[in-house]
Amino acid sequence: MAVRLFATDLDGTCIHSSGEISRENLDALARAVAAGCFVTPATGRSFYEMPEVLRVEKPYTHCICSNGATLYDAAGNCVWKSCFAPELVRALLAILSEYDTMIEVYTGGVPVTDAAKLNAASYDHYRIEPIYRPVITKTRKGVAALPAFLASRANRAEMFNVFFSDLKEREEAFSRLQTLSSVELTTSMPNNMEILQKGVNKGATLSRLQRHLGLERAETAAIGDSRNDLTLLSAAGVPLAVANACDALKEEAVAVLCSNDENAVAEAIKTYVLGGGAQDARTKQNSLLEHRPIGLHPARK
Repeated sequence: MAVRLFATDLDGTCIHSSGEISRENLDALARAVAAGCFVTPATGRSFYEMPEVLRVEKPYTHCICSNGATLYDAAGNCVWKSCFAPELVRALLAILSEYDTMIEVYTGGVPVTDAAKLNAASYDHYRIEPIYRPVITKTRKGVAALPAFLASRANRAEMFNVFFSDLKEREEAFSRLQTLSSVELTTSMPNNMEILQKGVNKGATLSRLQRHLGLERAETAAIGDSRNDLTLLSAAGVPLAVANACDALKEEAVAVLCSNDENAVAEAIKTYVLGGGAQDARTKQNSLLEHRPIGLHPARK
């Protein structure tokens, strides 16, 4: 069965360590679309945080953004989204305010945060990776007071992305929030926490897209690098990892390709979308599943 839907994470997967998407990866995505394959980035970024070259050239048919809280078509129209209940937004803000954090709330596809924290000193304090700092500076909307701003927009909050200055506080916050039945937690950086509604994640939205397109899981390939890609790979019949992926993701993959800096996405498309590698990968995955004990993923911290 041919791969008819290809999903790729961006940071650490399709994007190089330089912060750029290579011409090789862009052209490979375009070739996949031209061959009739549906292509979707699946990213923790909002739609307007995606690299400009990607949004201009549009080598995709859909976009899964905000860790699965939003789904866009190729024209940039939001065709589905998940938002928190206002009372849950207030409860999350109350808990997170007990810690030294930089809180970003994605609303209307735009990450909003306290304006006073959009500076180099705060980025150092909250251990934000240097490669991600220009993205934050360019795309965040700074407000005088985040709780006050959200008071009239609480029903529009799609996702929380929270940076911690103290990793012990991050661990404690994880433990507290994991007791809430209405949220789902994941992470993509050593010092952050990403909060969504329960059942909302990259994999769930990829499955939603499969149903919309009338495709099966077996017709889907997905590639990623981080823990927030675990659900993405679980929703794909051909789950792939880059060489720089975390160990948990490599364990879920049927193949570990080259690194993001070596154009792993282009390799994946050449082998599993345009080539004949998909059937071999599915056979390997079925064998792994037959011998793997049933259980849950490890805690996503």
